[in-house]
Amino acid sequence: MGLIPNDIINQVIDRSDIVEVIGEYTALKKAGHNFKGLCPFHHEKTPSFVVNPDKQIFHCFGCGVGGNVIGFLMRQEHLEFPQAVRLRAEKLGIVIPEDEAPLSPSRQLRDEIFKINGLAVEFFHEVLLSSREADTKNAREYLKNRGVNLETVKKFQLGMAPNEWDALLKHLKAKGISEELILKAGLIIAREGKSGYYDRFRNRVVFPIFDIQNRSVAFGARTMDISDGAKYINSPETPVYIKGQHLFGLNLCRQKIGDVDQIIVVEGYMDMIMPFIHGVDNIAASLGTALTTDQIRLIRRYTPNVVMLFDTDAAGQSAIVRSLDLLIDEGMNVRVARLKEDEDPDSFIRQEGIDAFRARIESAQSLLDFKFSWLSAQIDPLTVEGKTKIARELLATIARFKSEVAKYELTKALAQKLNIPESVLFKQSTQVQTQQGSVKKPEVEIKISASTSASDELLLSLFLKDPGWVKAAGKSIGPEDFSDGVAKEVAQAIWSLADESPDWSTNDLLLRLRQESAQSLVTRLSSTEEKKLGDAALVFQDCITKIRKEKQRQARSQLMEAIRQAEAVKDTEKLDQLREAFNELLKEG
Repeated sequence: MGLIPNDIINQVIDRSDIVEVIGEYTALKKAGHNFKGLCPFHHEKTPSFVVNPDKQIFHCFGCGVGGNVIGFLMRQEHLEFPQAVRLRAEKLGIVIPEDEAPLSPSRQLRDEIFKINGLAVEFFHEVLLSSREADTKNAREYLKNRGVNLETVKKFQLGMAPNEWDALLKHLKAKGISEELILKAGLIIAREGKSGYYDRFRNRVVFPIFDIQNRSVAFGARTMDISDGAKYINSPETPVYIKGQHLFGLNLCRQKIGDVDQIIVVEGYMDMIMPFIHGVDNIAASLGTALTTDQIRLIRRYTPNVVMLFDTDAAGQSAIVRSLDLLIDEGMNVRVARLKEDEDPDSFIRQEGIDAFRARIESAQSLLDFKFSWLSAQIDPLTVEGKTKIARELLATIARFKSEVAKYELTKALAQKLNIPESVLFKQSTQVQTQQGSVKKPEVEIKISASTSASDELLLSLFLKDPGWVKAAGKSIGPEDFSDGVAKEVAQAIWSLADESPDWSTNDLLLRLRQESAQSLVTRLSSTEEKKLGDAALVFQDCITKIRKEKQRQARSQLMEAIRQAEAVKDTEKLDQLREAFNELLKEG
């Protein structure tokens, strides 16, 4: 916990609404007293991730992960405990004393770059809104002609990089930012063969890229002068930005994506902004070409349903094809929408209108239909050689589906498209699946110990429901009497809390536990809907009796083993002591 006082930690947890916090990362829906959604920590098609607003905890019944709001942020943001507390405290306006343990150098650098990027966003945005320079006026006219109004400029915090070598550099240095940090943020470039630096972005419309916490991580910039080189340039990778881990516009659309349970993925900044202006607010841009696994998993936090809508040129369609297998691997439901030749979403909407755009989304092709059409445009599907190549390509894709029903139906559909007997394709599909199965890696999931006994779990459940049972249990058993290490750790923490106060809570307990498996056991028992136990006192007594009998069984077993060893070495004195102890144990039983 570092040096953060316990009362501050408790205040952060007490003032946090865990449903609201987790809802920023994955879509949650009301389910009785709890909320449910798809787990953000492992792949699943059926929601098994439960958030309990009363106890302010979460638990996934699929992978076993569980904890409180701080535990969620630690796992989601890859933070240490003090960092997660600080992050949440800052959001809540809770001041943490300055004598806490210092941030790690890497975390401190990330925070500084976030700050620098924020200053750069403000600078570029103010230039676009206020500058009277001719280049900026041209930029405003360009955006206006593209249909981007002032409201959209402000919502996306669009900006303009002045047509100067070091306008941003001077601005940031005036704010007390060193050139070294500005360079690490990727906003300036070292002069070749000379000392000094110059701005990376000059005379360009700037599109800030935000993460899902609305922090600026990078920038994309479109030139206003074709002689300036590339039409678009982007930030390099930095300590806060890794290409392929973010989606442009997702910070603005994630809630709607979860609500409608679908995302439209496009390529470019304007391809995302133009539909958004017209009310299509379940959309995001890939910031490149093909989707990466990280981007797909980011999408999966909000929906498993994806409509790919990339440019109709060869590069755009190839990018979709490269994304398909990854999408299937991650259990996504994929369709592909297509526009007119040489059209992108931006130009299509400006020429055809938003209704025509929505119609194209609704009529999106299935994955099989799209890939078959794409392959058929390159390979003649009427020749034996062509059919062989297409079948091999599509069967490899079909084999990636986890559902045997999906594989069966898609293989049948492919047989019809190629006019080949189904039996032939099923035989070949078996070979393909065998080949792919040999190299597939199983998905890693975190599971809690399966050795915790039913009596242990029932007794721990009673403690969590009513801490008063701990005192009663202490007359007959102790933490050491629980059957495995996980249950023992939980029991030890409970006994310790009960000694300090009779009014401890589930969150108090979670703060005492260090093992993820122990936290998972607590959140699982706390999140499981209460069953009718009948008379709690009888259940309690039954658990105590079974735990004591198990303790005696183990003790007898240990003594019998010790007796065998003493007999083997003919240690009569020790043998007499052991037999006496064994007889006493039998009397107790």
